[in-house]
Amino acid sequence: MSEQTKPDEPVEAPIASAATEQVPDWLGSRLKRMFTDVMDEPVPDEFKQLLKQLEDKERGA
Repeated sequence: MSEQTKPDEPVEAPIASAATEQVPDWLGSRLKRMFTDVMDEPVPDEFKQLLKQLEDKERGA
């Protein structure tokens, strides 16, 4: 946090120029392939159990 930012104020990200926002096609393709593979993987049972515990705790059960 900078000295100019108050604790309750949201911190805004710097505005990027159009040139830096552009992702090269080859990189975009590889990222899509990688994340598609990850999304197709099954969720481990241990992770499902942790999510259920969190959900139960948030519901007050």
